[in-house]
Amino acid sequence: MASGALDGVRVLEFSQIAAGPYCGVNLSDLGADVVKVEPREGEHYRNVGAVVPREGKRFQSLNRGKRAVAIDLKSERGQAVLHRLVPRFDVLMHNMRPGVPERLGVGYEQLAALHPGLIYCEISAYGSAGPRAFDPATDGAMTAYSGLMSVIGRVDHEGTPQYTRPPIVDYATGLTSAMAIASALYHRERTGNGQLIQASMLRTALSLLDYHVMDEPVSDSVTRDPMLAEIEEARAAGKPYRDQMAIRDRHRITEAGPPRLYYRSYQARDGAIALGCLTPPLRAAARAVLGVDDDGDSPDYDSTDPENETRFEAWKAQIERTMGEKTVAEWMELFEAGGVPASPVRFPEDLPEDEQVRALGLMWDLKHPITGPQRVAGPVVQMSETPTAVHGPAPAYAADTDEVLLEHGFSAEELASLREADVIA
Repeated sequence: MASGALDGVRVLEFSQIAAGPYCGVNLSDLGADVVKVEPREGEHYRNVGAVVPREGKRFQSLNRGKRAVAIDLKSERGQAVLHRLVPRFDVLMHNMRPGVPERLGVGYEQLAALHPGLIYCEISAYGSAGPRAFDPATDGAMTAYSGLMSVIGRVDHEGTPQYTRPPIVDYATGLTSAMAIASALYHRERTGNGQLIQASMLRTALSLLDYHVMDEPVSDSVTRDPMLAEIEEARAAGKPYRDQMAIRDRHRITEAGPPRLYYRSYQARDGAIALGCLTPPLRAAARAVLGVDDDGDSPDYDSTDPENETRFEAWKAQIERTMGEKTVAEWMELFEAGGVPASPVRFPEDLPEDEQVRALGLMWDLKHPITGPQRVAGPVVQMSETPTAVHGPAPAYAADTDEVLLEHGFSAEELASLREADVIA
């Protein structure tokens, strides 16, 4: 079998929790040798939700296919170990807060002086400049700050906005960082030059929000500006978030247009089904299956007309009653026969046994050295000439310290000395 597209590329990863580790997983799937450098005590995320100490399921899923080294970068000797390693690697990636890498001796300027061809990727929360550059943020905080949380629109029974799961911004930042690293490797192949890559969760969130954050005065004067003015009045009056969201939803109805009835989920007798009809022919197909006669696609239909909003609610209620008359399986058979894009609303825990997932081989069987057999989600893409693959389970704590350091020029005597001084594990 051919090697992965990044076969021979060596990556040093200094990251934790989600965005950075997910970047590393994708680089590993593409064939890179990813060495995860953890603090001397190990990444704390190893123990989050762990049944077996240091082997939490979430940690394992975010770190499969890597090798693990534990080095105390707070010590001068630990930094010296790293500085010997860096020239032998192609990429260094971290998601530390601004200022921390420099204190640990792994800042870009420090390492580029040792290795001009180094591709250095830093993932931050708010970016490397500006008034919030040094503020910490998790995915939940960033979905709130960027507005993504309000666009998703989930609230609890008290009207409080809910966090999204999985952490969309974290994972999207990991993917875009991996894309940038692969692009930088291609650039270096042509020019010999390394470079600094700066990714941030805020940058990713704005990209995901696309037209929601876009300024376009012609459209905004009709839709966005009146909405924001009304929301600001509600804020000034001390109205709760639920009321502010209701204002936004009311104004955003015009943007939803004809798909409102047929791009949403409905309750069937024994579960829920999501419809995905974004074009008039698909909506016509859904009407035929459901036996509904609405004129939402008529050129004369104006969704901002209060009278039409009343008609919309009546059509929606009719579809809800109709959908409740059959089971999910019965509706899916009818929708599939009618060419209607629809899907049962599933739980992710159902997917490992799903026939489509199994047919494509999307889950991979592994055996972890400590916790044993497991199945994991495989690479996000498939490539014909340079196949992607899962290159093993997540590493046990410090499992590869000796192997990696010996591989890169350290002697057994040096390892013994470093271990005696508690610099490595």
